[in-house]
Amino acid sequence: MKTTFGAIIALSVGLGLAPANAQNLTLASGPSGGTWYPLGAALANIIEREVPGTRVSVVNGVTVANILGTNAGQYDLAMSLSTTNAEAVEGIGQHFAGPQENITGIAKFYASPYQMAVRADSDIKSVEDFSGKIVNPGVVGGSTDVMTQNVLGLYDLSYDDLGRVERLSYADASMQMKDGHLDVFTGILSVPSGAISEVALGTGVRLIPVGEDKIAALQEKNPGYASIEIPAGTYKGQTEATLAVGMNNVLIANKSLDPELVEKITRAIVENAAELHSVNAALKDFGPETAADGIGVTLHPGAAQYYDAAK
Repeated sequence: MKTTFGAIIALSVGLGLAPANAQNLTLASGPSGGTWYPLGAALANIIEREVPGTRVSVVNGVTVANILGTNAGQYDLAMSLSTTNAEAVEGIGQHFAGPQENITGIAKFYASPYQMAVRADSDIKSVEDFSGKIVNPGVVGGSTDVMTQNVLGLYDLSYDDLGRVERLSYADASMQMKDGHLDVFTGILSVPSGAISEVALGTGVRLIPVGEDKIAALQEKNPGYASIEIPAGTYKGQTEATLAVGMNNVLIANKSLDPELVEKITRAIVENAAELHSVNAALKDFGPETAADGIGVTLHPGAAQYYDAAK
């Protein structure tokens, strides 16, 4: 039977096969229940729609693994944090055996504070009181895990001083705290955090502050850290404004990605900023004026090309 070229193309389309020149990309986002996963899905939708021929697979991830995977070429794009990027390119910190020279910046989205929540009826008033308590720093190597160890160290504490370390998702940690099985919920989350708000619906919550001197100590080691005040009344039971340390949530890329492709991806993301504003309230200020700053790593040449032309 004679098969025409046109028939083959028609069959391929009917089976949903990708064209031979399709650009398949992998984007590492965050854990389920966090803010990165829906953002990653929204970015994938924008890229596929605005950059013809691209297909984006979104996978769960955590900050350190996202950086290592992007550096190794396992991921093309990944969500990350400005502070961890700065450590990665220098090869400092326990998670990086050497400089991660293959990561580059695409865009900064928003700043997030590291939040430490306890039930309003808890006797925990400060980080020093975490000794002997059950604390959830999330998955090993995640941004919250790294930040929790950094903050504990500022107060001369470590995981060994805690009663127990739990490795729970934000959703599970919220449930455990509501049931009284978890003493401290920690997370690098936008304000307000849905997971913390869920706990607050019951007993109410209090946020544990980080002292100004402690934040200054972190900034000496890594200038990517920022001091962020979480207003009083953000959560039920939170009657006082709380000082927290924060960092920028960003998108990185493997530096080997084609500059022309990255220019198109950057353009698609930045010029559809309004679409991202509806994903999370923290993204309300994201746009061309802010996207290129505070990523913690050098821009990818394709991204730099877009920003330079947009000035």
